[in-house]
Amino acid sequence: MSLKIYNTMSRKKQDFRPIDDKRVRMYVCGPTVYNYISIGNSRPLVVFNMVRNYLEFLGYEVDYVSNITDIEDKIINKANEENVDFNVITSRYINAYLEDLKKLEAGRFFAVPKASEMIPEIITIISRIVENGYGYESSGDVYFDVAKLKSYGKLSGQKIQEMQANEEDSFFKKSPIDFTLWKSAKPGEPFWDSPWGKGRPGWHIECSAMSIKYLDFGLDIHGGGIDLVFPHHENEIAQSEAAFPDRGDFVNYWMHNGMIEVKEQKMSKSKGLKPDWILRNVLEKYSANVIKFYMLSTHYRSPLEFSSEKLEESKRALEKIINFLRNIWFIIDNAPASGSGPENDAIALRIYSGIKQFKINFRESMDDDFNSARATGDMFELIKSINTVIQAADFDNNQAISGSLKMAYQVLLDYSKIFGLYLERELKNPGINTSGTIMLDDAEIAELVVQRNFARKNKDFAKADEIRNKLKSYGIILDDRKEGTIWKRES
Repeated sequence: MSLKIYNTMSRKKQDFRPIDDKRVRMYVCGPTVYNYISIGNSRPLVVFNMVRNYLEFLGYEVDYVSNITDIEDKIINKANEENVDFNVITSRYINAYLEDLKKLEAGRFFAVPKASEMIPEIITIISRIVENGYGYESSGDVYFDVAKLKSYGKLSGQKIQEMQANEEDSFFKKSPIDFTLWKSAKPGEPFWDSPWGKGRPGWHIECSAMSIKYLDFGLDIHGGGIDLVFPHHENEIAQSEAAFPDRGDFVNYWMHNGMIEVKEQKMSKSKGLKPDWILRNVLEKYSANVIKFYMLSTHYRSPLEFSSEKLEESKRALEKIINFLRNIWFIIDNAPASGSGPENDAIALRIYSGIKQFKINFRESMDDDFNSARATGDMFELIKSINTVIQAADFDNNQAISGSLKMAYQVLLDYSKIFGLYLERELKNPGINTSGTIMLDDAEIAELVVQRNFARKNKDFAKADEIRNKLKSYGIILDDRKEGTIWKRES
């Protein structure tokens, strides 16, 4: 099975064929920096980080660009509210965004351009649009003439005659549905010189300029939230194809992630953010791994409910994977030096077979439009199949079985990285405690387990029970086996 991607343009899944055989050019709309980013703003960061990682897993070289919009009405309004220069607002929230991105570990971009750095490129593209007959100047503003582009509406499926105006100042337009490419300067607003006078770019033209500057015309993948389909992405197509009418389609595959919702309401910065919606606040309570696991346990195109209960569910699910990895590493570390026998070789082969099937299932899931929800289920199926073996009453470890478990351990770590999960850190540090109780670290637990085993060996069962009860009070469950004691944290 080859990779299939749901293309918003065609409204169906299509085989993925990049323009260049081994290079993928991907552009994803980034934040407008007038506030901290919300957990909703971070969903495309997590989703397209996963998309890039999986494409690299398949052997592609990926040039992944995501922009920062630092010229926009909301930024200017925020600056006016605080009576400061707009650069004060953008600097504050760009720095915050980059800090959040680092903590989330979902970046690694080819480039992160800012709109304010692209004014010459923006002016060049607007000039091309006007020269090609698709734009016009009116009172210092420049508008896109929607009626001139017969294909307008092909992404969203909207018809020109049914569209409503989505911008103000329609008095100066030929048609209420024409959109702004360049805005003339108003008192107190930032401005740049242009052939049409002092002004600033419209929102939509910025992404056309940035994507073409860093990735050239003709993108393999353009992504963003489903709320950007119209008007933003529709207008990007119109601008770009009007500026370069002889170069074909601007984008081959349009991908859009579903929104994060709170009680059936879309989470939106423009409507105001509650403190527990802000990503940096969520990162104080939950690890980046938990947040990414929460988002990727649902298919990227589906709406996602946000609540502390959902995050706790993801935390517990991730802990099951961590505890499994910790337990099989304990078995690996305590494997006897003796060789293998026919029965044990059969068990090892059974584990190897489960790993092979997991790889097939995982690949099929991800090739089906990056179905990370099903792929995480494949991980738990592998865990379940191995637990059936190692938790059997007659399980007898040896070097052959240990070798197969070591492969399972590494495969789960490697495949988890496709989702942006770095589980080695969780294995060393069980994560952020949200209950407010004191937690024991791994070394303290291991020391108490050794002390308990020493007490049992010397028939000091009262001391052994005391240590077990102490560990239980910290949420640590012990499992005594013939090859040693395995511990795990309560989920």
